[in-house]
Amino acid sequence: MRKIFSKKGMSLFEILIVSVIAVFIMFTLLALLSSSRSTWVISDIKSDIYINARKAMNEMFDDLIEASSGNTEDFIFIDPINGQFSQGLWLASARGDSGVGGEDGSANNNYLHLDVNNVVSWRALIVYCPYENSSGIKQLRRYVDFGSSINFYSQLNIFPMTFLSVTTEKLNFIAADGVTVISIDRAGGRVLANNISTEDFNNNNVLDSNENDGQVNAPVDNEDGILNYGVNFTKNVGSIDIILFLAKKAARLQAQGLEFSTTLSNKIKFRQP
Repeated sequence: MRKIFSKKGMSLFEILIVSVIAVFIMFTLLALLSSSRSTWVISDIKSDIYINARKAMNEMFDDLIEASSGNTEDFIFIDPINGQFSQGLWLASARGDSGVGGEDGSANNNYLHLDVNNVVSWRALIVYCPYENSSGIKQLRRYVDFGSSINFYSQLNIFPMTFLSVTTEKLNFIAADGVTVISIDRAGGRVLANNISTEDFNNNNVLDSNENDGQVNAPVDNEDGILNYGVNFTKNVGSIDIILFLAKKAARLQAQGLEFSTTLSNKIKFRQP
């Protein structure tokens, strides 16, 4: 019986070999699972920031094709919230307040307004600019002001305007008459995109070498030779160039310090409504 039993048993050396192989297989599977998880997280983050950028770009496209070049302007300011350079864009809109009844008897006033001579009747001021929330996340927001009444902007000589100043609470503009000041409450802006990221790491308004080398040195950038403030507007004759630069840290892989960015750009041509 002892002879038969010894033939079916395993030596200590054989058990060690099997254990080593089992451990090797286990670690290989864990490495594959970790790699797959990292790839999924990376893909999920890239998709999230791209969707954010596309959402904002689509809204701006809809607004700008209804505007005119003369009633659209970009501006640069230093944001008192974080001390960073930021870019903004203001434009006139012929759409009225959706919460007010229209002159045609409809309940919704959100349609393009023309006067009796088919001349555009400007009803709203729209402003796009970044804003940093209480969590330190920089967002692109859309602000709309309809004035004190349904015909506020069509009755007064408001456009074109000049950017005046920005505070933590207000964006201030001065009207074409040089007297009327229009202030917009920054807290009331609707968020279009999160994770707006500036490449101006030291806030000197200059594209330094570390701001144009990818992820070699902070901050993360796209090596395009342009100092991106997160959102860049460049007005040209009959069109405006828009560049959105978004970056987001992978919180679920924070140990590796992973951070990803995407750039979305578009050239939009003005079309008089």
